[in-house]
Amino acid sequence: MKEKRDNQDEQAAERLREEERQLLQEAEQASAELDKARTELEHAEKEVQTLKDKYVRLLAEFDNYRKRMQREVESARKDGEVKAIRALLPVLDDLERALEHAGAKPEAIAEGVSAVHQGFHRILASLGVEQVPGEGQPFDPNFHEAVGVVEGEEDEKVAQVYQKGYRYGEQLVRPARVAVTKKKGT
Repeated sequence: MKEKRDNQDEQAAERLREEERQLLQEAEQASAELDKARTELEHAEKEVQTLKDKYVRLLAEFDNYRKRMQREVESARKDGEVKAIRALLPVLDDLERALEHAGAKPEAIAEGVSAVHQGFHRILASLGVEQVPGEGQPFDPNFHEAVGVVEGEEDEKVAQVYQKGYRYGEQLVRPARVAVTKKKGT
């Protein structure tokens, strides 16, 4: 009976050793998986930090770009205003000279005002401002504002201009206020 018990003890001890080997093997696998997971986590954390750094730099660069564009737009606006002011100052100078000479020779004021008028049109033309076509031209609602209708030989022609219109390139600055013809009898 002692042999049987010894044999059973030996088998139990063998089973325990086998279970212990399996547990050690599973522990080694778990440890290897844990090491792999830690490595992957470290890699992912580094990647997240790298992406976060890139995002923060990109955000800062965009903010700097936005501010720079605002400054450039403001600078361009001011440059345009200064250009217009510089272009108009000779008109003011001419008007002042005309007023100075008006007292000495009142009939010469018409000549002075005419010269100022011509100079002002030259300045507008140099800035790219054009007058909208007027009398005798076809009525174009893109450039004309009809404020009256008169009888005429044909329909939809500009008969009279009450206020001249101007455009800057393709942009309408002010429409011409006009009277438009309507054919007699219609």
